[in-house]
Amino acid sequence: MAQADRPSAPTLDPATLSRVAGGLVHELKNPLSTLGLHLSLLEEEWRKDEGPRARRSLQVLGRLRSEVGRLNDILEDFLRYARTDTLELAPTDLNSVVEHVARFVEPELRAQKVGLQVLADQGLPRARADESRLRQALLNLVINARQAMEQRGGQITLITRREGDGLAIEVLDDGPGMSAEVLARCWEPWYSTKAGGSGLGLPTVRRLMEAHGGGMDLQSTPGRGTRAVLRLPAMEDQHSG
Repeated sequence: MAQADRPSAPTLDPATLSRVAGGLVHELKNPLSTLGLHLSLLEEEWRKDEGPRARRSLQVLGRLRSEVGRLNDILEDFLRYARTDTLELAPTDLNSVVEHVARFVEPELRAQKVGLQVLADQGLPRARADESRLRQALLNLVINARQAMEQRGGQITLITRREGDGLAIEVLDDGPGMSAEVLARCWEPWYSTKAGGSGLGLPTVRRLMEAHGGGMDLQSTPGRGTRAVLRLPAMEDQHSG
């Protein structure tokens, strides 16, 4: 057979990808759960002993259990990345979403000397969105901003506004920003500059926004901070009839 006649690999549609991802995660999480349980049992046995051998064994078991937890987190991140075909779209108040996330993160931000400001447009129409998934996406961005400012403090600002026929949520921070190289690669699945990071956070948020019929933009300048914009469609004809 000629090279040109070789059939191309099929492309998975979102629903199929979601099913494949769900099956994969299920098959992997079961043995990981069993492994974690047995590691915990071994730790309990070694705690009954004293001496350098027991201490070394407990250190090794602790590291192994930590890696099992990290693998579980990666699987959950992958599942969120793949599952964008199961959105429950409904009229959603963006200001309520922002206020909920702000209340949740404010104590931790305050402890790290990171300020939080919310600038909400009170005249916004409702968005067409999956509220719980949108909250998670926004929380992901706020956590990213907080982690970038762990060593220096700073300010995070959340903004809701109209944008053309749609709506937008902005997340601004005055953290260290990203280099041009990191900014160019941040959408690549599995690419991460954070130790232990899965590299699926930003790709998942962008994929989720696109599944909503919107999108996401990211701008960043080293030494000046980062601006992320989540775009969503507004509900149509809310005042008709």
